[in-house]
Amino acid sequence: MLKEYIRRFAVCILGLALYGLGNAFGVLAGSAGTNAWNTLSIGVGDIFGCSFGVANLIISAVVILVDLIGRGKIGFGTVLNIFIISIFSDLWIGLLRLLPIPDSTAVGVVFTLIGQLILSFSTILYMSPALGCGPRDTLMVILGKKLPNIPIGAVKFGIEVIVLVIGVLLGAPFGIGTVLVMALQASMFQLACKICRFEPRSLNHEDILDTVRRIGGSRQA
Repeated sequence: MLKEYIRRFAVCILGLALYGLGNAFGVLAGSAGTNAWNTLSIGVGDIFGCSFGVANLIISAVVILVDLIGRGKIGFGTVLNIFIISIFSDLWIGLLRLLPIPDSTAVGVVFTLIGQLILSFSTILYMSPALGCGPRDTLMVILGKKLPNIPIGAVKFGIEVIVLVIGVLLGAPFGIGTVLVMALQASMFQLACKICRFEPRSLNHEDILDTVRRIGGSRQA
């Protein structure tokens, strides 16, 4: 059992590290724009004069606080999400900036779409160990339960529209890449799930206490 949890944590961390790479491509898209949550992180970073990763950490911490108030299920994966993605986003941004990347809208759009595709597959990777959803997905679930007559997809879209507007008002770029991501991200994730034969609704995520109990039980066995 303990070895199984070591494997699950390793897969979760790998997925989160790759998620940071997807974020980095979105950030380097520049004026072409990126997805809603990245837009907010860029805007917060500009306002506070901090890196993208630090801004992402601040936003994630605020969201997880809302999740706790809403009694969402918080797992080790939820907590790792805050730190691993933030750290690796800055790391990947620094590495990618060493490359001779042409400054053009066309290249920016390609970067945005590559980034979103990476995010789709890395989401599957970090979700598959069932150690807890990310703070933003947990928020979506909480609001979805409070608004049962509204499709969960519409709830997710509504959250992202609000987040995007705030990010743009804070000065983050909005461009054709942003529009394409908002229109295509659901289809990209669905494609990734089909390729990986992954069904997110079949997962039964553990909260932190569940995981501690099971690891503790395996040691006593």
